[in-house]
Amino acid sequence: MTSWRAIRLVMGREVRERSRSGAFIVSVAITLLLVAAVLFLPLIFADDDVYYGVGVVGDGNQAVIDAAVALANTPGRELRTTIEAVSFASREAAERAADAEEVDGVLMDGREIVVRGAGGEAGGALVSLLQRGARSVQIESLVASGAGEVVDILTSQPLEVRSLSGADAEENNERSVIAFGGLMLLYMAVLLYGSLILSGVTEEKTNRVVEVLLAAFEPWQLLAGKILGIGLLGLCQFVGTVVIALVGINLTGVVDLPEFPIESMLMLVLWFILGYSLFAVMFGAAGALVSRAEDAQTVVAPISLVAVAGFFIAIQAVSNPTSTLSVVTTFIPPTAPFVAPVRFAFQAIPLWQMAVSVALMVLTVVVMTRLAGRVYLGGLLRFGSRVGIREAFRSAEL
Repeated sequence: MTSWRAIRLVMGREVRERSRSGAFIVSVAITLLLVAAVLFLPLIFADDDVYYGVGVVGDGNQAVIDAAVALANTPGRELRTTIEAVSFASREAAERAADAEEVDGVLMDGREIVVRGAGGEAGGALVSLLQRGARSVQIESLVASGAGEVVDILTSQPLEVRSLSGADAEENNERSVIAFGGLMLLYMAVLLYGSLILSGVTEEKTNRVVEVLLAAFEPWQLLAGKILGIGLLGLCQFVGTVVIALVGINLTGVVDLPEFPIESMLMLVLWFILGYSLFAVMFGAAGALVSRAEDAQTVVAPISLVAVAGFFIAIQAVSNPTSTLSVVTTFIPPTAPFVAPVRFAFQAIPLWQMAVSVALMVLTVVVMTRLAGRVYLGGLLRFGSRVGIREAFRSAEL
């Protein structure tokens, strides 16, 4: 039997066994419930009418506000939306009020929206609402001018959005969505699917199934098949979750879907593969050191702490992607999968830093795979008490 055929057989077994396990079914159910909660709970508990204070400077603002209110308060909608216009004599005075959070945003001459930052819930909803109002006003005034102009209005954003923080608010919001989405994807993959690999190896040792498997497969083939099989299962689950989330967002309209730059999505896929590979081999090796599920959490605790540390460092990088901490942790393999995609999403990482980080990560994955393979081999047939890493290495050399 060729090595690839052996790995494929182990992959198929892992996909079948894990997809039928109670733990996997529960994890899928919890994930879907979390998605549903994020989408629908704000609508369920939103029992207060919506109020926005909007600073206005210049002419043409009231028509946009009136149209936005009319679109928001459609017949049959229980919650009422109110937009109060607050007049300012100058742009500077209005921007100071927005920066001090005295108003939620500023509308300039019916053509530009100024918000405090990337938005948050109130800012993003207000921008979306005023965009719809401005589009409605333009369509009404130009509907007789020709179909071409109407189509242009329908497919464009009529109001320019500017942030007082110095970045385009809509673009900044899209980058934040990409960064947080990729970060959560990788973090959940490391902990969830790493634990599946850990529990799978431990169960096979406890039930002595591994003795039968080793009669047909090499230890490294078992480890590779587990990592690839569970990784494939995890990828399918996350794709399904994303599809359900997108459908739910379209149905509820809780947020506007941003346009994701293809290069950012490809970068997330690259770091998902590298990050999952690194942590998966470590979880697999850790599982080979114990024979009981009770001992597994103690062995895997240092690995989990590294993942948690990387997650929190990446959250800091969302706020400041060019900080010293963000730059340094880009070159540390266990934290790079969390930090590098976030910095890339904000276009805050030079090409040479990304290239060096990827190269270090690939090298680390190769080295860790070889080391983890020896630990896996040395600990797989050691039953009873917990096996130390040095002892597993010595056993692998025998």
